[in-house]
Amino acid sequence: MNKVLIVGSGSMGEAMLRGWVKASNELTKIYVREPNPSNWLKKMNDTKTITLNPLDIKSQINVCIFAVKPQVAEQVIKDNKNDLADNSFLISVIAGKDFSFFHNIFKVPYPVIRVMPNTPVSIEQGVSAIIGNEYSSLAHIKWTEHFFSKLGKTVVLEKESMMDVVTAISGSGPAYIFNFAEILIGVGNDLGIPEEITKTIVLQTIVGAGLLAIDSDKSPSKLREDVTSPNGTTQAALNILMDKKNGWHEIIRNAVVAAYNRSKSLAKN
Repeated sequence: MNKVLIVGSGSMGEAMLRGWVKASNELTKIYVREPNPSNWLKKMNDTKTITLNPLDIKSQINVCIFAVKPQVAEQVIKDNKNDLADNSFLISVIAGKDFSFFHNIFKVPYPVIRVMPNTPVSIEQGVSAIIGNEYSSLAHIKWTEHFFSKLGKTVVLEKESMMDVVTAISGSGPAYIFNFAEILIGVGNDLGIPEEITKTIVLQTIVGAGLLAIDSDKSPSKLREDVTSPNGTTQAALNILMDKKNGWHEIIRNAVVAAYNRSKSLAKN
C-alpha cells in the first residue's frame, strides 16, 4: 500500500483531497497535516477516510505532497522530512519554488515532482501540469500522472521554465473566468434581468462553450466566427472586445504576464 502524506489543506490542498476522496483507492492510504482543519476535513478523519495530523509516521511515507504557501515552505518541508521512507519522493504544489529550492533543503540528490493543478480538481474537472527534476524516474512521473488523473486532465511539461506560464494560465485561470462571470452577471442585472436568472444564463453559457470547444474539432477562432453574424449583435460586442488599442487582448495578455512575473519572483523569495 502506498502511504501518501499531504502537508497543507488550504484551498488547493482541500480541493485536491475532495477529488481523491471521491476517487478513493484501497491501494493508497492518505495522511493529512493541517493546523487549521476545516469541518469537512474533520469529518473525513472521523469516518476514517483519511488520517488527520498523525502523531508518529516516521520513515513511513512513500509520497509526500506539499501544498503550502511559498513563504513557509522551507520550514514546513524541514519539519516533515523525517516522515519520508527510503525510496520515497516528493510532489510540490508550491507556486514559484523551483527544483534548486528543494536541492538546497535536501542537500543530496532527491526526486521531486512539481505539479500545478487548479481548483476544479475538487470536482474532478481540473488540469494538472507535471514536471520532474533530474533525479525523478519515469516511474515517479507515471505514478504522479495516474494519481492526478483522478482529478481531471494531466499534461507533462518538457522544461521547468514552463511551470511559471502554466501557473499564470491554468493555475490562476479559474479566477479570471469567475471574474468574467461576475462582470456579465452584473451587467445583466443592470440591464434589467434578476441576478439569479442572469447567474444561471452566464454560468451555463461558460460551461456550454467550454464543453463545445473540447468536443469540437474546430479551433476556438473558428467557433467564434461561427457565432458571429456580420453586423449582428455578437459582432457589435466583438468590435469593442477585439479593438486593437483598447480591447481585451492586451488586457488579458498583461494580466497573464503579471501573474507569470509574480510566479517567477516567488522563486527568489
